[in-house]
Amino acid sequence: MNLKVRCVIFSIQILGLLQLSHSQDTCELNQFRCANEQCITGEFLCDGKQDCMDGSDETRHECLKTEIICPQYAFRCDYGACIDGDALCNGVDDCVDKSDEKSSRCRGSITNASVVNSGNCGVNQFKCNSGQCIDDIVVCDGSPDCSDRSDETSATCSSHQCPKFTFQCAYGACIDGDKKCDGIRNCVDGSDEEFILCSEKKIAISSTTQRTKNQVTSTTSSPWIQPQSICFPPEQPQNGRWKLHKSQCQSNEHCDANQNTVMIPGTYLVYSCNPGYELKGSSDIFCGPKSKWSSEPECVEIRCKPLSSVSTVAECDNNNEWISCEMPVPPGTSAKISCRDSYRQDTTVLGLQRDIVRCNAKGQWEPKPIHCIPVCGIRSTSLNPLIVKGGTPNISDFPWHATLYKSESRYDEKLFICGATIIQNDMLITAAHCVYNEEIQKVESPEKFSIATGNIFRDFNSLLHDSRLVHKRNVKNIFIDCNYSGNKGRYTRDIAILQIDKVFTFTQFLVPACLDITNNDHIAIDVGQKGSVAGFGRTELGPSSGMLQSLTVPVVPLSHCKSASLSNESDVYTTLDKFCAGYTNGSSVCNGDSGGGLVFNNQGLWYLRGIVSVSIGSKISDGIPVCNNNLYSLYTKISSHMSWIQDIIFKLETHKNIPPCDTASDFSRRLF
Repeated sequence: MNLKVRCVIFSIQILGLLQLSHSQDTCELNQFRCANEQCITGEFLCDGKQDCMDGSDETRHECLKTEIICPQYAFRCDYGACIDGDALCNGVDDCVDKSDEKSSRCRGSITNASVVNSGNCGVNQFKCNSGQCIDDIVVCDGSPDCSDRSDETSATCSSHQCPKFTFQCAYGACIDGDKKCDGIRNCVDGSDEEFILCSEKKIAISSTTQRTKNQVTSTTSSPWIQPQSICFPPEQPQNGRWKLHKSQCQSNEHCDANQNTVMIPGTYLVYSCNPGYELKGSSDIFCGPKSKWSSEPECVEIRCKPLSSVSTVAECDNNNEWISCEMPVPPGTSAKISCRDSYRQDTTVLGLQRDIVRCNAKGQWEPKPIHCIPVCGIRSTSLNPLIVKGGTPNISDFPWHATLYKSESRYDEKLFICGATIIQNDMLITAAHCVYNEEIQKVESPEKFSIATGNIFRDFNSLLHDSRLVHKRNVKNIFIDCNYSGNKGRYTRDIAILQIDKVFTFTQFLVPACLDITNNDHIAIDVGQKGSVAGFGRTELGPSSGMLQSLTVPVVPLSHCKSASLSNESDVYTTLDKFCAGYTNGSSVCNGDSGGGLVFNNQGLWYLRGIVSVSIGSKISDGIPVCNNNLYSLYTKISSHMSWIQDIIFKLETHKNIPPCDTASDFSRRLF
């Protein structure tokens, strides 16, 4: 790891030093002014290498200033510089004073052999823990001289008696009294620069002018350097505690700290919780350069997530007492799970799944609970084969059918525009042209659209709706293929996915259509196969039907579509993702049926295979061009877009980002 990244961590402190220097010389704001007036890049200050020709960027005076804070992964040279932690004991002198190769951590290495004395030290010498011998006059003087720094610890120095003219560091060492609060860390633990201690010195002003009636007196004292920012310890969390990180403890284990301890930027605290509780948030926090702690975690009671949902029902028991499974439950709770009506157990999921489970001490259900999925594509009655010249189906014939409405504002009437098909409890499929504005070549805002299901009657607020069956939702998001461009693009990729604001609860009258993820539909929509569709499109007499109509239509060859039309429209709109179906006898989908799903029966289940897209002919009715119900219609082929559909579903279920169309590729989506 390149230690240059350390500038990110303590750049604020360095910048303070540079600003002070910048105000006194001609170096740039992000440069450091050497004692010989040379200017060097600020990030080279105290990095273990002499960049100033006079070496003034690598001195105790500069590198032991309180603003210089080494990152946790770095090694601090004895004179205060920060080097890469990986450079310690590597046989190369990375610190100017070579202290990285004299550290006790290098014991046994060739580079450190000379500093280890396995015998006794001489008179007037101090024996370091590593066996090294140093002059006893330099013990407990604020500066470590032992390679293992054992001459500057509370164990060595706590009994020291300091002369009156000196300052005693918190761990016991003695330093010159004039060095207290001088902006340089002279005590190893920095206690000579603590905020509370040094705040009294703020009275010293760099230049004070006293004016009296008859004279002006100017006094100047040495400049006072603002001490670094500090953090006060946070309150201990309920049902847990914090400790200092082991890197800041002499025992090399997480240790306790007094609640009144003043902490400097870079201090790390490690959180833990009492038995029965777990952390919500990061387990460690740090003191930032602005005297603020990073986000503090909480200790929350360990609980297993609720099991009752729109797809499952569960009965929970704790210590032989019933408790609700709709709320998180404590460890030791047992539950029996079953699928709700219109749902079934997912047997495709690998692994051990059980309908009887228990909440363990970690807040997890074990074994893994069963997963219930919607029963798709099931209906109970047969169809009448008409929309134009059609009859009214029972609502259970098309339990997956939905109606799409639009209003310009929440106060305007919601007007019927298209059909849609439910594919999941929060998603539907419709035609892209139902939600696309041709004038501005853009998808309309989802706030304009609403959905109704279970409605036999067309109008959104019809008094004839059965409140037990009709369910209404607002559209939350709209997704289309970014290459869709409406009529200009010949209605290629005429498909859209609607995400609603509140999930459906499925019943026998509200069921999703099945999707064939195998894309093997060449048999299902082969020529002659018949599919069914419902809608509120135009009737034989002209206006949009006020009641739901249904129709069964056969798949016909694309060549029939082209030959049946007298215009060139069939060639224009017969794109690769379309197939043709219908009759030429007046039974046809028409204006208002767009977006509805064409479903095909396969072994008792109804699969969504097509979306009503384009009529290949038109006629004039009361001066208005409308679809020609004596011609075939084109349907968007679901299998041509199955990968795109699966991609949208996966990203929504896993909360992954769906990029907007203006920055995405051909297979991207549009999110509004």
